[in-house]
Amino acid sequence: MERKGRRVRIILSEPLDAMRRNGELYLVTGFPGFGAVGYIATKYIVEALKLKRIGYVITKYMPDVVSIEGERSFSFPHEIYSKEGSGLVVLVNSVVPNIHERIEFAETIVRWSIENRISEMLLIGGLDPSVRRSQEDLLRWTGNKWGKRELKEPVMDKGLIIVGPLAIILMFTEILGQPAIVILPYAERERPDPRAASVAVKKISEILGMEIDVQDLIRHAETVEEIERKIREHIEMPEKRITGYHM
Repeated sequence: MERKGRRVRIILSEPLDAMRRNGELYLVTGFPGFGAVGYIATKYIVEALKLKRIGYVITKYMPDVVSIEGERSFSFPHEIYSKEGSGLVVLVNSVVPNIHERIEFAETIVRWSIENRISEMLLIGGLDPSVRRSQEDLLRWTGNKWGKRELKEPVMDKGLIIVGPLAIILMFTEILGQPAIVILPYAERERPDPRAASVAVKKISEILGMEIDVQDLIRHAETVEEIERKIREHIEMPEKRITGYHM
């Protein structure tokens, strides 16, 4: 099974109808942008739910590199995962599409989702924590006019922006009539943020009514934070000795 654009192709090895749960099928995706939240969250969902690879998105300008995953196993830049009866399709993007084919990539994904009667697209990204209202405020969200879902968390404030391929996908869902929602936990700008990814995964599990344990992500986040704390201490100690020295 294949869908072709001028520069973007979607290749599947199994029919999506077998993946439906009670007739429903949801598509989850994101990109390695702000805090790499979209990539970390989708990759984690695949591993936690033991989804299998059923397809690929092939583009003209995708990088000529594969990541070795184990014996006779390697990952592609854009992979599609699912499992029979799961009601879920996950598109894992380990890279951001090339700027020259970013629009076609987004349009192809949305048109493919409509052709395969995807009930809703759940898009994951990261948001600058400078707009955070309180420690209890974990994420913002927005949706297009075709979606009926309402989350309890605050919506994106007027004037805030979404950028990159996630924004282009959202545009095409609005234009072409595909229900979609964007989930944006607050994330660190300069490093991968597994804690923010755990917030996204937990929200996705609530929306889909699936149990996804995020403890491994949280433990990973704690490890990263502890390493960062020790690095900061190591940097700050010489400064304290210098500033505390008097002739």
